[in-house]
Amino acid sequence: MKTSVLFNEEIEKISNCLRLELDYSFAIADRIDAILKKKNMTQKEFAHKMGKTEAEISRWVGGRHNFTLKTIAKISDVLGEKIIAVL
Repeated sequence: MKTSVLFNEEIEKISNCLRLELDYSFAIADRIDAILKKKNMTQKEFAHKMGKTEAEISRWVGGRHNFTLKTIAKISDVLGEKIIAVL
């Protein structure tokens, strides 16, 4: 299919650094989502505890946020679990 070939060609143009950034962003988003589900906490409840809007939390869980270390630390504190591990 032509679209698939074009898509793959464009993906190949992405720098390794950007790929890593996207991988980390989605991994963090997946971790937050998993913890929320495990704790039966809604995005709305989490947003309230974080002092954020529900829309912003939705972007976080969708992997469309560039997290700062300060934000990651606050998320870990609010959820009571580590979001990332440094080797």
